[in-house]
Amino acid sequence: MVFDLDCNTGFRPKLILSLAGFGLFSLLLCSYTIGSSYLSVSGYGDWGLPSQELVIWLCLFGMVIMAVSLFGLFSSKIRCASMAVFIGAGLMVILSVISLKLADRIRLQGFERLSQEAAPLVAAIHAYNNEFGHPPESLKEVDVNYPSDHVIKGDELPDFEYLSGDQATSRYHGNPWVLVLETPTGPLRWDRFLYYPLQNYPSLGHGGWLEKVGEWAYVHE
Repeated sequence: MVFDLDCNTGFRPKLILSLAGFGLFSLLLCSYTIGSSYLSVSGYGDWGLPSQELVIWLCLFGMVIMAVSLFGLFSSKIRCASMAVFIGAGLMVILSVISLKLADRIRLQGFERLSQEAAPLVAAIHAYNNEFGHPPESLKEVDVNYPSDHVIKGDELPDFEYLSGDQATSRYHGNPWVLVLETPTGPLRWDRFLYYPLQNYPSLGHGGWLEKVGEWAYVHE
């Protein structure tokens, strides 16, 4: 065993230092990930989380550190330090993955709430389509009736992009109209929140995979 060879002495201080350094950084990273995810869907954010991708890259960087530190096990001079770094980086990776999973759950709960908050808007568009035989050209033509007990966190809905006609049918699987909310989670991850009136969501599309959220769908790009 590696510990039996050279790590009987001097390993514990190195391990404590590694766990303290990586652990503190991990806690800050986890706090940021979970906190920013909550704020983005609290009704007072913009529903996007452009810096979440940074956490993913830092998690991958931690994996690289773990892989590199394994090579240090072959050298007796740095074996103890390498093992300590490996364990510390492993802690960072584990906490990062857990925080990202929790952040995704928080975000999806927020979008599930948003789907309920936007229900009167969706109903108004359907009512307009049923009355006139075609969807409205813009949301300005729609009269939305919010029940007296209807609550919207942040007091108003986000600015959905509304598309209808050929622009909707050609780009969104034949739907006569769609509601789209851009919800980026990084410079290279332009997630979206979509409503299809036909409810014919594909499993893959728009550059990613779709997850149903009530009658809406979230695109993980």
